Amino acid sequence: MIDKPNSNAQSYEIRLKGHLEAHWVDWFDGLTITLEEDGDTLLTGPVVDQAALHALLKKVRDLGMPLISVVQVRFNENHQIRSKKGEIKMITNETTTKKIDTKVLLSTLWIVVMINMLKADILSLYIPGAFDELAKTAGDTPIPLLMLGGAIMMEISILMIILSRVLKYSVNRWVNIITSIITIAFVIGGGATYPHYIFIATIEVVCLLLIAWNAWKWRNPEG
Repeated sequence: MIDKPNSNAQSYEIRLKGHLEAHWVDWFDGLTITLEEDGDTLLTGPVVDQAALHALLKKVRDLGMPLISVVQVRFNENHQIRSKKGEIKMITNETTTKKIDTKVLLSTLWIVVMINMLKADILSLYIPGAFDELAKTAGDTPIPLLMLGGAIMMEISILMIILSRVLKYSVNRWVNIITSIITIAFVIGGGATYPHYIFIATIEVVCLLLIAWNAWKWRNPEG
């Protein structure tokens, strides 16, 4: 049911940490209740005046759910839907965009890193003297041992594609941060000076920094 609001009403978005349980829906009749993928609950709808807003915030306080933000937004009656009793609307309006799941994002970035690692090594095979430069870079380290180290790092990148999707939040977050930092050190410290490698390595480092940043700011989806 779509209701036309009071002409003096202002539309608000109230964000709560955690998902609102269904038996509390009656408390917020007339508001759109959106359960977001990151674990937050978004209450959206018109509030007639400041007294009504304070009364609404008092209800939020009584719930015991942490209040994240209260934002006044432009009202759009095409997106304002009243919640029926006992029902929680899972909708997206003009001020709420669907977010990419963090696990999917991290896994996808690891795919990009792994593909670029393979591409850099394959292109290097076509350059005369590539092995001699590798031996020079290795110094006293035996070439087979150096190649083993490279193979291990590539396998770790492949493994992170899977782990980013299956590990629980607390472990997942720190594994991605630590592994991305180690991989950045490997890419920068063990790389060649060829232009193609520098270009590809730059892309790898950017992706790895994005992994570390997104993992760092990742909020617990379980609230």
